[in-house]
Amino acid sequence: MGTHAPIVAVIAMQVELDHLLAGSAIERRESNGPWSVWHCSFHGQPVVAVLAGIGMVNAAAATEFAINAFGPRAVVNSGCTGAHIDTLGQGDVVIGTATVYHAAMQILATGEERHVGFSFATPNGEVKTRALAADPALLALARTVANEIELPNWQADLAWDAPEPRRPVRIVEGPVASADVWTQQVTRLDHLHALHGTLCEDMEAAAVNQIAARHELPFLSVKDIINNERHAQTRLIQEAIGFEAEFPIQEAGRRSAMLLAEVLRRS
Repeated sequence: MGTHAPIVAVIAMQVELDHLLAGSAIERRESNGPWSVWHCSFHGQPVVAVLAGIGMVNAAAATEFAINAFGPRAVVNSGCTGAHIDTLGQGDVVIGTATVYHAAMQILATGEERHVGFSFATPNGEVKTRALAADPALLALARTVANEIELPNWQADLAWDAPEPRRPVRIVEGPVASADVWTQQVTRLDHLHALHGTLCEDMEAAAVNQIAARHELPFLSVKDIINNERHAQTRLIQEAIGFEAEFPIQEAGRRSAMLLAEVLRRS
């Protein structure tokens, strides 16, 4: 790859992608088979953004397509997540130090669970690991941005579910869990956090990371919290990811996109 190779951003939902594109200069949009693609730049840094759709298969397929089509020098992902720990509230941002595929497990005859993690081939050998680490250089850049950026607080006209008073947005770092699973039971959240140290969960980051890792490309995920089941149970109104009318879907991925956009500008 040359020095002008783009960075690929794989984003699940249109609302999340719109927040990221708001910080860019959009050059053109195109369709390639089932994929919608935006060519844009962040302070001169070329970025190709791909709308993946929700879920691990969609995320992996979109990432493989984008890597083969555009030859990126890195892959990134942003979007919304649900919290695993009590101290995270709506609007808080998680810089992903690693991703964990928490549904990669064996259920033993005893009923016990054994997490098996990632297992895949790269051009230079086999990888077997419980978690995939973020790229050190991109992670360091995200930390620098986190110390300098000001993110908007959770809006006063939206419900604030945390038991503590409204406060400024927090930026933290830690592992992000992914699977085609929406976890609402608090005891299960406790289990996942205790087992993996994860701060939040989504349905894409680990899949995007795995495909990037197979191609030995740097990866970074930045996520924001849109719900915390410890504070208020999310009411799902459809079988396929549908929410009550008051769910703040317009905020999905907003603050993570703002932080990631600044990382892209400095890349």
